[in-house]
Amino acid sequence: MRAESVPSSGSSRWLLLLAAVLIVGANMRVTISVVGPLLEQIGADTGLSPAALGVLGAMPVFSFAVVAPFVHVMGARFGAERTVLYSLLALALGTVVRSLVPHEMALYAGTLILAGAIGVLNVLLPAVIREDFPGRVPLVTGLFTGALSLCAALSAAMAVPAAERIGWELTMAAGSVLALMGAGVWVLRPGTERRASRAGHEAEPVSPTTTASPSSPRTAMWRHRIAWHVTIFFGTQSLLFFLMLTWFPAIQTYHGYTPGEAGLWSGVHQGIGIVASLLLGPLMQRSRDHRAIGVLVPALMVLGLVGIIFLPGLMPVWAVACGFSSGASLLISLTLISVRVRHSEDTGRLSGMAQGVGYLFAATGPVVAGWIFEQAESWIPVLWMAVGIAVLQGVSGWAAGRHRHIEG
Repeated sequence: MRAESVPSSGSSRWLLLLAAVLIVGANMRVTISVVGPLLEQIGADTGLSPAALGVLGAMPVFSFAVVAPFVHVMGARFGAERTVLYSLLALALGTVVRSLVPHEMALYAGTLILAGAIGVLNVLLPAVIREDFPGRVPLVTGLFTGALSLCAALSAAMAVPAAERIGWELTMAAGSVLALMGAGVWVLRPGTERRASRAGHEAEPVSPTTTASPSSPRTAMWRHRIAWHVTIFFGTQSLLFFLMLTWFPAIQTYHGYTPGEAGLWSGVHQGIGIVASLLLGPLMQRSRDHRAIGVLVPALMVLGLVGIIFLPGLMPVWAVACGFSSGASLLISLTLISVRVRHSEDTGRLSGMAQGVGYLFAATGPVVAGWIFEQAESWIPVLWMAVGIAVLQGVSGWAAGRHRHIEG
């Protein structure tokens, strides 16, 4: 599809729409990525065990899985624009409750609120992008993902220095300001008419050549092997992402790095995903067979994890390797969801399956990792577990990367 032109008379409207999408993207990982570098400090102040802190790290991804199937109901009831606005306000509320209410349970209650809000945004924003920028979906999705990754990286890198100055409570509460700014910009965006049911139905961007077919039969994703290959790839990459997001700083301090250094390399680990998206996006667009990329990217994760085990002194190198693999894996996951079906209506079904099952699987990662560390008093068994998961990701990447479509 030819990219849409932006007339000079409509450039201001286009920029406002873009700004609204980008600031929402900036909000979608900041309040989560700030937690990992501060977990040890939170545990020291609250007395929570590693397993309990692992639950705190797993709650967002579990919430994503639980919320995703119900987003279309909210979209149909309130409309996509209003639902996004309510979600940003809920995100601000949950961030404040988690950070400033002086009770341990508030950590979990606030996390549950803010994670549910982000789960709604996970589903709606790709659909909003499709409606507002129909001819520029790859471009705007790339910018959106870049804003998400960049702000997540900055949040992780700045967490420890900020906590040393103002405390971990205010550091974690700072994300509420960004959420309120996002709500303000969202209110100012030009209104667009959107079918509410469609807004909540399509969870991921699709390729411009993928079109809906009103007469196409409803595809039962659960009985298709290709759908399960895509779901396993999505779930394994999500598990590795959230495991590293939660525990990578602690893994580094275990190997002798200071909390400040650990926060810095955790920020690099997340920020390098922007580079991965920019490099691999055009490459995947030129090729229909994605088996090689589906294997090589998880192999890079294996290299980084094994490197941490045997050569922890090269942590910056392994942070880049694991971060590049993580960012590229997200891009591959979203691309596979789009290109393994022929119709846009099936994209929503495959996305719902991959997100629901995949995020449920991923939710076990931080909890199990925290429990293993608590039993072994070492992160080495956790890293070997992660290596096994990365191998499974590579196997599913080979199977899902083959050029074929889910039929009937």
